[in-house]
Amino acid sequence: MTSERILVGVVVAALALVCVTARPLSAEIEGDSYISETYGLRATLPRGWRITESSGYPRTLLWLSRSKPRVRIAVTVDPIAPDCRAGATFCNRDPGAAASTLRGHLMSAGFQMGASRQDSRTPTLEYTIGRAHLRHAIIVVGDHVVSVILAADSPADAAAMTRTFDRLVQSVRPLAPSP
Repeated sequence: MTSERILVGVVVAALALVCVTARPLSAEIEGDSYISETYGLRATLPRGWRITESSGYPRTLLWLSRSKPRVRIAVTVDPIAPDCRAGATFCNRDPGAAASTLRGHLMSAGFQMGASRQDSRTPTLEYTIGRAHLRHAIIVVGDHVVSVILAADSPADAAAMTRTFDRLVQSVRPLAPSP
């Protein structure tokens, strides 16, 4: 056997080992559940929505949409930075502190802030820009902040989806440890 064939065999064996032992990079939608082993979280998805796993936007896990009323929900994940350097959106495991920092970033970016609930386990911010009405919940899961962001064309459309939004937010949980 030539040294070239041996090298190819070693590379193939190494790639096979990486594929078998590597942590999955994608998530799965199973029925009405979304599970991401990469980020260690799960969520229960609402029925009757178009659901798309995102592959084009960094750290966007899911897009959910409806046509009546015209509403969209994005589920994103951001790492918690180890320190609060300039530009770090999330550098604190306290959900209220993370919401306060996000609120400051949104205000400086020109968003019109509305009601907020920052003192709960899952703080929620409401804001508008142009004609878009947004509701943004923050959930800390492990070393990440999960954002659930609802965007609607009117305050009435956003209000009509309050129950669905709240259920989705409350369903975001860490994965149970593997046995």
